[in-house]
Amino acid sequence: MKVNKNKYIVAVDGPAGSGKSSVCRRVAIEMGAKYIDSGAIYRAITWYFMDKHGDDLLTENIIDQLNNVNIEQIFEKNGDIKTLLNNKDVSKAIREEKIAEKISFFSDNMEIRDYVTSLLRKWSKENFIIMDGRDIGTVVFPNADLKVYLDASVDVRTERRVKEYAELGKKVDENSIRNQIIKRDFNDENREFGPLKKSNDSVYLDTSNMSFNDVIEKIIELIKSNK
Repeated sequence: MKVNKNKYIVAVDGPAGSGKSSVCRRVAIEMGAKYIDSGAIYRAITWYFMDKHGDDLLTENIIDQLNNVNIEQIFEKNGDIKTLLNNKDVSKAIREEKIAEKISFFSDNMEIRDYVTSLLRKWSKENFIIMDGRDIGTVVFPNADLKVYLDASVDVRTERRVKEYAELGKKVDENSIRNQIIKRDFNDENREFGPLKKSNDSVYLDTSNMSFNDVIEKIIELIKSNK
């Protein structure tokens, strides 16, 4: 079923590991929408600066540097999503743990946030968009047709992250991932610009005890009842 609107935006926010990306991809497939992963954009920018400057995390003349960057996303029919940076597929590279460890440094930068917000709004010209992130419903699309806030306990989110790495063939330390998530939560909730928070008009879903399919069905139900 497709939502019969010229422009329909579903904004899904929530902390790291709450299941946003995997759920939104499936919902997009089921509803005939286009999925956009905003977190991958910040990861791509983090990868770009780390690849260029190493661990120094130099961000002088940020906008000048970003003007030399072309970021694209391709949402495929099977739900896979490719992130291209200057025509290079960085989809796997941006999922490295070292990127997750440094991403807050870049996502806290106002110039970078403004750049990404402008990019996401430009991409939203598609007819039906499902987008997830940390401030999609509060900053990027405050007037989204539907807002959903996905959450889950730290333990459940840690388990999900470890499983994601395992599916990529990577073995990681569970305690390290848990601490990384806790730190990321603190940084996201307390950053000066676009902090992670539930907007007053969003639907709150705690997915800790919900199956993957249950969450998908619930969001589809919300879209259908809201269209």
